[in-house]
Amino acid sequence: MMMRLFIFVLFTYVSLLLASPAVFSVYDDLLAYPQYEIYFSESLVSNSESAFLISQKSPASQVISGLTRLTSISSQQGVENEKSPPRYPTPSDKTYEILHLQGVPHLCSIPIIAKSQLNETFERESRSLERQELARATERAWELLQGLDGSCLYFISGWWSYSFCFNAEVTQFHHLTLQPGKQDSPKRDPNTKPFVLGKATSKEGSRDSSNSKLNGLTDLHRTTQMPRLELNSKGGTRYLVQRMESGTICDLTNKPRRIEIQFHCNPSMTDRIGYIKEVTTCSYLMVVYTPRLCSEVIFLPPKENKTYNITCRMVVEDNELLTQDELNNFEKVVDIDLQDISSKTTKDAETPKNIGGILVGAGRWINSEAQRISIPEIFSNEVQDYKDQAVEIIARAMSKAEGGQVEVASDADLKKLDLDPDMVEALRIEVQKMAKEKGWKIEIVDTPGQTREILGIVDGENEADTEKKDKEGQIKDEL
Repeated sequence: MMMRLFIFVLFTYVSLLLASPAVFSVYDDLLAYPQYEIYFSESLVSNSESAFLISQKSPASQVISGLTRLTSISSQQGVENEKSPPRYPTPSDKTYEILHLQGVPHLCSIPIIAKSQLNETFERESRSLERQELARATERAWELLQGLDGSCLYFISGWWSYSFCFNAEVTQFHHLTLQPGKQDSPKRDPNTKPFVLGKATSKEGSRDSSNSKLNGLTDLHRTTQMPRLELNSKGGTRYLVQRMESGTICDLTNKPRRIEIQFHCNPSMTDRIGYIKEVTTCSYLMVVYTPRLCSEVIFLPPKENKTYNITCRMVVEDNELLTQDELNNFEKVVDIDLQDISSKTTKDAETPKNIGGILVGAGRWINSEAQRISIPEIFSNEVQDYKDQAVEIIARAMSKAEGGQVEVASDADLKKLDLDPDMVEALRIEVQKMAKEKGWKIEIVDTPGQTREILGIVDGENEADTEKKDKEGQIKDEL
């Protein structure tokens, strides 16, 4: 347990040296260092090879924990070396464990990560360096925010408006009706009462006072003092916190209002208030986004921690492995042949045909950018009819990946549409065979002045496939 603590302290120290703000995330296990990611390979391993590798397991083997309830780890011990043929090399940088996933054994290779030796002296020094770094970053952040001194930020949320005057106070008020056009800041309605949510407090405890009004709010002509500040982190991101108290007395709690202000680095924005919310009665939270903190790298978004891959392969009997290898080789040969055939077919389809000395489809005379020929008036009525056509779905099915649920109209509904349920069922079976694992649907298309059509459509087909299905799967119901 002490070794784990040393490793964690070392990680904290290195992170500070690299100015990495990745100190906490809800998805991280703080004790899991280094970080691992399990990868399940499609390749297989035989029982004999697995037993040999387990028997040669390095004493530096690490324990895997925190897996789901469907997994369990069991180390294979007591395998005699002479029972396994000496043809399986054991890498010096890996150790092996057996992982049982739903009762199926998997051989997992775990990389061995060199561990640094820590002592109590180094631990004390790293803690001291951490405190110094955090204190320096806090003071530096306050210096960077001095560019906001003498200015106010505004935020409008419905009926309420908010003003935040840097290191002075936060005020809630009703604004006058906004006029069309650009307006620098909302104006307070003089007929309504403003509420101070909090005032700045310096380290010495003296509160800043205001002697005049700026836009009906706060005057900032004063000497800026460093207030009580905190450096917090959430979700791997560091931010600066300033707490303001001594606001207007709350009618519900009979206590002064107070607010917590969080300054977050955001390099893509100007200084602005992100949001304000009332976390408890008369206690508020305000988030300010500013690019000023981004010059201090400790406030930058966290860097992704390096992870090491644990590769797991399914363990099978020796004879099954040979059969599976032959099957895999056969599948590779078939895939190569299919790719060659597809490539040849595509090449032939793209080659223009020479008919009577003219290359058909070469785009030599009329290219894709040429002006389209207008539709003759004799066909204009037919085009209008297609706009008025009605489409009704009588059957559909989701793809296998989406659950494969099938919905078909009832016999009563089909009879109302003057359709034979047996005919629709036969068509459904044919379309389902054609779609395989894809989604599909059967539509009725009624076009004024034309024969009613029943179409079987498979999801994800291109135009060429659609034309083919129209020839093979389209059924016309002449009723």
